[in-house]
Amino acid sequence: MAQPSPKLQQIAKDFQQIATMAGFLNSAFDAPQLRLLFTLYARLTVKDEAEGQAVLPRLQAWCEQQCVNLREGSSSAILPPQVSYAPPQLLPNGESWYVVATMTFNSKVTENSYQRVRAAVLSAYQAAAALREKGLPEE
Repeated sequence: MAQPSPKLQQIAKDFQQIATMAGFLNSAFDAPQLRLLFTLYARLTVKDEAEGQAVLPRLQAWCEQQCVNLREGSSSAILPPQVSYAPPQLLPNGESWYVVATMTFNSKVTENSYQRVRAAVLSAYQAAAALREKGLPEE
């Protein structure tokens, strides 16, 4: 198997750094492309289980918007994301609860086609980091 180009290796490292903001990334070289499988965590901290249940519809709407943004921002280079939701869970310290949506999505990029995917992915991970820090935006 041919060794990936230095530029494709650098692109993989760039996507790895982006993914650390709110999830992780699996990648594989498939010359002349880079296969990417992203996992993004949308996590909200809430005061109790009832608030966690109440916030789920808004979290689902937020995730649906992120899915649309990923597809549109990448000119459909990112395949339709899959989203799963976990029920509210108590934090290990017992002080509060959290709700998590896990979004998985994938794409292939080449040395010449990665900018659109990068911009869409960066935006999604930044939004997830902001969600974790500030909560859902007001309606």
